[in-house]
Amino acid sequence: MAMLGFGGWLWWVFSGFGSPGTVFFKTVILGTLASMLLWLVWLLVVYALLQRLAGVITPVEQLVRAAGFATFPLTLGIFMAVPAISFGAGLVALGGWLLATQAAVERTTGAPAGVAMFANLAGFAAWVVLMSLLTTAAIQVGPGPLLAESLWESISGYEAGRSLIGQ
Repeated sequence: MAMLGFGGWLWWVFSGFGSPGTVFFKTVILGTLASMLLWLVWLLVVYALLQRLAGVITPVEQLVRAAGFATFPLTLGIFMAVPAISFGAGLVALGGWLLATQAAVERTTGAPAGVAMFANLAGFAAWVVLMSLLTTAAIQVGPGPLLAESLWESISGYEAGRSLIGQ
């Protein structure tokens, strides 16, 4: 997860947006911590849905271990440092992570593929939505392509957090 944050930070620096020290702390340090905590939420959603929908109960440590190995595609986030492909590289890293986690969920739980896919997509959706809410023009905590979202908010003047609470 740190490589995705580091790649996003390198994109920020090479693009000349300023405040590299502050953004490094926010996106690489805080963003990695937030990503890891929300990754555990993702796995909790997967676990709960598999138990509820398919009656599948798997050892939690087995699921966490397999899903931990599935984070390897996030290392592709380092290629966000290449300006011409930065956003695409970040999306490929996230997509690879989703697919690798899908394989991990199916292997460790033995759940039917459709139920496993639904549970994994629900968990990933929770991760993406919550990370998006944590990544605003002012906060910039999200790693990788989510950092680009914070830039878009600062350019457009639109902040999701404010619009959700009606201010």
